[in-house]
Amino acid sequence: MKTWPWNINNITVYPLVISAEGVVTRNFLKYLENTRLTKNILRVGQNAALLQTCHIERIFVGHAP
Repeated sequence: MKTWPWNINNITVYPLVISAEGVVTRNFLKYLENTRLTKNILRVGQNAALLQTCHIERIFVGHAP
């Protein structure tokens, strides 16, 4: 068994995925409860995903500043 330098014996990975359209999985909030993150991260993450998607589309179409 590998010993981590931070004295951690195990880790758990939660799939907190936000798509380019801001869509999240059904279990997003359930997984979020198991972390120290607040529910505000959902709104901020969705906003960032949508803004970045719009920016990429504007570059593709040729209308970026």
